[in-house]
This record gives sequence, structure tokens and C-alpha cells, in this order.
Amino acid sequence: MSNALSIATVTAVIKNLLENGLVSDAIAASVGDVLVTALPPDKIQVGSDERAQINLFLYHVTQNRNVDWVSQEYRNRYSSTRTANPPLALDLHYVLTAYGAKDFQAEILLGYAMQMLHKLPIITSNTIENALKNAAETSTSSVFSQAISGLSVPKLAEQIGQIKLSPEFLNMEESSKIWSALQTHYRPSATYQASMVLIESDNIDKSPIGSVLLPNQPSIEQVTAPAQAETSITVGSTILIRGKRLQGDITKLRLGNQDKFFTPFDVQDTQVSLQTPPDLRAGVQSVQVVHQTMEIGGSQNLIESNVAAFILHPKIIDQTRYTKSNEDSKDNLSSGEINVKFNPKIGKEQRVILLLNEISSENPVFYSLPIAARATDTDTIAVTVKNVKPGAYLVRIQVDGATSILYRNKNGEYDSPQVTITS
Repeated sequence: MSNALSIATVTAVIKNLLENGLVSDAIAASVGDVLVTALPPDKIQVGSDERAQINLFLYHVTQNRNVDWVSQEYRNRYSSTRTANPPLALDLHYVLTAYGAKDFQAEILLGYAMQMLHKLPIITSNTIENALKNAAETSTSSVFSQAISGLSVPKLAEQIGQIKLSPEFLNMEESSKIWSALQTHYRPSATYQASMVLIESDNIDKSPIGSVLLPNQPSIEQVTAPAQAETSITVGSTILIRGKRLQGDITKLRLGNQDKFFTPFDVQDTQVSLQTPPDLRAGVQSVQVVHQTMEIGGSQNLIESNVAAFILHPKIIDQTRYTKSNEDSKDNLSSGEINVKFNPKIGKEQRVILLLNEISSENPVFYSLPIAARATDTDTIAVTVKNVKPGAYLVRIQVDGATSILYRNKNGEYDSPQVTITS
């Protein structure tokens, strides 16, 4: 079962991913030998002897309030055992800090570390297993290697399951409070949240429960889009759920944290198909197969599968428009406003970025434009741009790390959606 090593395991996995990423990245080598640590910031040498270094520090632990996920995953894993306490569900909050005594060292390191973590919004059990093996083999004398030396690494990775890793963008006041509490010199940093981490009680009775033993429990192995031209899952497209024992007397699906059930349009024992509803949020979503059965006396019983994750991509659904402003721009560049309409709506607290890629064979430019916080949920954004190179651009929107899709023409080249920036 998940145990007291769960917290240290997540930290060790992220640290190992950063180490491997920096080693394999040739550009990051420009800053010289880089040390990756997981130490309290006040233990790191700064000043004239400061070296190029990335540090990952667990500064805060909070309770994960996604009770739906916790209770279901726990019941699924131990449906035939008794436990006195439910699992302790945690979110781990990290501060990722870059150090360097020379100009731009810290900025370069922080940028590459954030890029590597951005590639991994979901850390799967396979990634966890490989990272644990690397961590154990790299330094056999470390405290963590010794702690897991008597454990099965594949089993430990399976128990942790998968971890969602997402950035937390704090305002200046919140960031100042963290560094004041650390009582050390401020350095360029970013904060991240890892969720969820389960710590379970050792007080588990392995004897069968009998009448509540769940036979024929469904199991999800994979969630994908059908093998068609459009392979990304969007609102209105089909979700294909593959696994075992998926067909029940009454088969329903639960998506995200919603209380209501959804009815699939195709149910087989090894796969279930559902059209994505319009009210899901773009980003990482969860799905669960639920079998409804009637017990003696007319009460309803639910047999639930494991929870699986998938990424719902936003989709630009209207022609993107650019309106040039009257203000003067420098060096023949253009300033104005880009209007984008998309589906589904984005929540007011979701992180949104507009991406522009110039369609050009000669020195194409790229723009990444963060969108300011919104007062309400919306399906339309207006982005003010300044001093942008005129030309035709492919347009994408990124919501909580999920990027909208591009479409190809008959020649296999990406050509839409696009916007023309006029001079």
C-alpha cells in the first residue's frame, strides 16, 4: 500500500526527472556543471562560492479535497479488505529555485527546468518506476536509496499510481511570505503542486468482507480518441475507453468531479465510447466506469472502476480576427487586438496562453502571450498585442497546459486556424 515513503518518492521522482533532463539538454550545458538538489534553501551555499544549481524544496503540504477521487480509488484498490481509517490524501507544494553566480545562469536554468516540468503534466506509474530505478542506481549511499532498498520498486510505483504536476502562479505577496519564512536570500523561483499523494493506514484487516465483495469490477487501462484523422480529444469528439469487464447491467460514466452520470453510446466488455459533453473544462480530466446494480430490497449498488486521466483539448471554433490599432509601432511592426472564440468555455481561474507561429519559410517568429485573469467564465478572449511582425500566423490557445489542435491542408501542411497581422 502507499506508505510514509510516498512523499519522499514524489520528491525523488521529480528531482530525477530534472537531473536527466538537464543532462540530455545540450543548451543547458552552456551554464556548465549543474547540481540538482532537494534541500532546504538555507542549506545552499550562496555568494562568491555559489554554483549553478537547481533546488526542489517541499515547502508546504495541504489536504487534497477531491474526496471523490480518494474514496473511489481507495475502495477500488481495497474493495475486499477492511480498514479503520480512510487514506490521507495530500497535495505537495514545491518551490523550484535556480542558482548561479554568473549573469543569466539562474534564468537559463529556471527556464529549462520549467520547460521540462511543463512536458509532464501527468507523471505516470511507468515514469515513476523508471525514475525510482535511476535514483536508486545513481546514488546507492543516499538516504532515499537506503530507504527503498528493501522494497519492490515496481510495486511502489504502482501504489502511487500517477501524479498530476501543475504550476502554481503566486502573486508577489504570497511569494514574499514563502521567502520570508525560509529566511534566506531570494533567488529566481517557480512554485508547483503535485497531487494527489495517498498515505494509508497500516491498520488494515486483509480478511474478506463477504457480502460487499465486488466481483466483476471494471478496470480502465487506456483512454484515447478513436484512430481517426483527429487524434486529440475535444468537446463533441469521442472518448474511447479500453479495459476489462467494462460492460455491466447498466453502464454509466463519471467525468471529473461531476455528480451526474453520463450514458455511453457504445458499450462492450473491452471498450466503451462516449461523446464528450459541452460542460467539461479543458485540461486534465478524469473518467470512471460505474456499473449500477439492484440489490435485494430495491437498494442500488455501484461497482466503480479505477479513475483514469485524459486531456481535453480546447478547440478554436470561429475565424480569429485581428484589428490594428491607431498607435504608432516601431520598425514596421504592428500593434492591435486579436479576438479568438473557442470551445469549451475557460474558467476564470484557468491559466490561458495564446500561441502564434508565423507561417513563413524564412526566419519565422513565435509569440507566446499570457492572458490576464478574467472576472467570469468565457468562450471568447481579446488579446492586445504590441510590436508584432506583420504576416500570417497559426493560432493556438493553451488552457492549463492543454493546447488546441491545428489542421492540415491536402499537402499535409498545417494551415488553420490562422490570423493575419496587418501592417
